[in-house]
Amino acid sequence: MDYTESVAYIHSFPRLAKTGDHQRILTLLHALGDPQKRGHYIHVTGTNGKGSAANAIAHILEASGLSVGLYTSPFIMRFNERMMIDHQPIPDAELVKAVAVGQQALTQLRQATPDFGVTEFEFITALAFWYFDQKQVDLAVIEVGIGGDTDSTNVITPVVSVLTEVALDHQKLLGDTITAIATHKAGIIKPHVPVVTGNLVPDADAVVAARVAATASTWLRFDRDFSVPKARLHGWGQRLTYADKDGELTDIDIPLVGDYQQRNMAIAIQTAKVYASATNWPLKSQEIRQGLAASRWPARLEKLSDEPLIVIDGAHNPDGIKGLIGALHQLFKQPVTVIAGILADKDY
Repeated sequence: MDYTESVAYIHSFPRLAKTGDHQRILTLLHALGDPQKRGHYIHVTGTNGKGSAANAIAHILEASGLSVGLYTSPFIMRFNERMMIDHQPIPDAELVKAVAVGQQALTQLRQATPDFGVTEFEFITALAFWYFDQKQVDLAVIEVGIGGDTDSTNVITPVVSVLTEVALDHQKLLGDTITAIATHKAGIIKPHVPVVTGNLVPDADAVVAARVAATASTWLRFDRDFSVPKARLHGWGQRLTYADKDGELTDIDIPLVGDYQQRNMAIAIQTAKVYASATNWPLKSQEIRQGLAASRWPARLEKLSDEPLIVIDGAHNPDGIKGLIGALHQLFKQPVTVIAGILADKDY
């Protein structure tokens, strides 16, 4: 298969499966040599902000000299963005090779079990683990697809788990309440693995507290264990101060606007520090600044042009839209024109 055929093959798998366990992806991963069992991971979930946080975590640790895999969804321009190493998307030839390896593994499995199958996300996730293992990255930052406990990415024991926030989204899959959604997301918290979170709403806070107690994990929470005491707009970005038990880190420039990005960047800093401590990796303040300064993330209040001024954002649930509106009021005093597209399955 060539590149176009390989991407078409990936998209030929069903989107959803009737059962939500991990048996299918674990079977495929075993046929691929269990790559998910090797290497270090940071696992990131959250209703909003998980992509921005995962991206920033990767940038910080790359700036410290580590080779970092980054697995996210969805892609913006090209499929290859789904899996990157040091923020370089997987090359076309490498993707073709990975798909061929995955296809061969499926063929072998179907010889023993003719009706064996996986979903599209399971196949892509398995390929990402295989690719990162083949390239021997120092660690991989893995973003959850939807939820957490039954998500295809939840087949690893990470060095750090991350939960940015909990709000209503994907209710058909995760439930209609904050408690139900938080229960799914808290499923990535593993025994004795530290977890870094945003400042959660009370119902989500209670779920995470119970999970942390059950797993004997260390919980580091925004606005309790670490914070952003100062922040201001700085061009099309922000300059902020980060604080935790070690003191303050001042004059951090980020190329992202929106107050919620202060939380996401603080989560990224805390996560990188926890990872560095757990793995005895030296992480300097200047490397944190350097990494965050490079943490651009497309379609997150991204400015496309100045004349005319055009900004795009991927907010797609009530909480995300609320944050977007707040940021627009902060950025613009004059009236703005909003063009919005909303999927038919949303109830707003």
